[in-house]
Amino acid sequence: MRDIIERNPMALVMAVLMHVAIVAFMLVGVDWLEKPVQPKSNVDIVQAKIVDQSRIDAEVEKLKKAEERKKAKEKKRLADIKRKQNREKKKLADLENKRKAREKKAKAKAKKRAEAKKRAKAEKKRKAEITKKKALEKRRKAAEAKKKAEVEKRRKATEAKKKAAAEKRRKAIEAKKKAEVEKRRKAVEAERKTAVEKRRKAAEAAARQAAEEKALEDALQAELESERKAAERDQYLFKIKQRIGSNFLLPTTMSEGLSCKLRVRLTPGGGVMSVSITHRSGSGVFDRAVEAAVHKSDPLPVPEGADFEAFRDLELEFSPSK
Repeated sequence: MRDIIERNPMALVMAVLMHVAIVAFMLVGVDWLEKPVQPKSNVDIVQAKIVDQSRIDAEVEKLKKAEERKKAKEKKRLADIKRKQNREKKKLADLENKRKAREKKAKAKAKKRAEAKKRAKAEKKRKAEITKKKALEKRRKAAEAKKKAEVEKRRKATEAKKKAAAEKRRKAIEAKKKAEVEKRRKAVEAERKTAVEKRRKAAEAAARQAAEEKALEDALQAELESERKAAERDQYLFKIKQRIGSNFLLPTTMSEGLSCKLRVRLTPGGGVMSVSITHRSGSGVFDRAVEAAVHKSDPLPVPEGADFEAFRDLELEFSPSK
């Protein structure tokens, strides 16, 4: 009541004055100077009643209740606005959380790419070091062979000098034994030649054996590398089919016994460029579900570096039951 009076005091005054005027009119509004002639009529006369203070209080109470309803309605409106504001705040908080999650995911991908680049760089450095070591080993062997040849040459020269000096002394001292010495010399020469020939044949046999062992080692290495690549390809194909299968949404009852062949063109890193069905399953719904699963699986797990070339234009068969 006090709030009503403070906000609109004139309305209350006017209402009170109006009720007072009605009461006054009912009390003194009849002309008392002239006695009215009572007409004969069968109509019942309505007796006027004086409006007492309780009616005024009732009107005032009615206005008070109306004002209270208005305040309650305004309070409800403010509460609705506050609830809307809370919902907007929650919505903004959810959007901020999603944005942070996307940023975190992008940072994780960037970190993964940096680590892969670091590993590729380390592998390249390791291969370069291996190549360098092989070159150094080759130069070392060449230097040893050259040194060995020079030593052998000096040895032969020294031996020849010794033999010439011995021969000269032998001729001067033992002229009578010339025939015997010549015979022994020829025997020694023949023996030396035999030994040289034997060493040469042994060296050639060793060289042939080394070449055969090297060829066998290279063939074995190539076979192991081929097996490794095949195993790695099968492993990545299994991961790719597993990734597509996890995103395949068609019910089992609709896809049981169905399979299709598809061709997927990929970018380095596993990004899906295009998908096409090369051999259809007979069910358009199944084929479209497979294409959708491939696009949803982007990026697909693929190897890096030169091994990726085998996955650039990929052909595979998909069946959810396999």
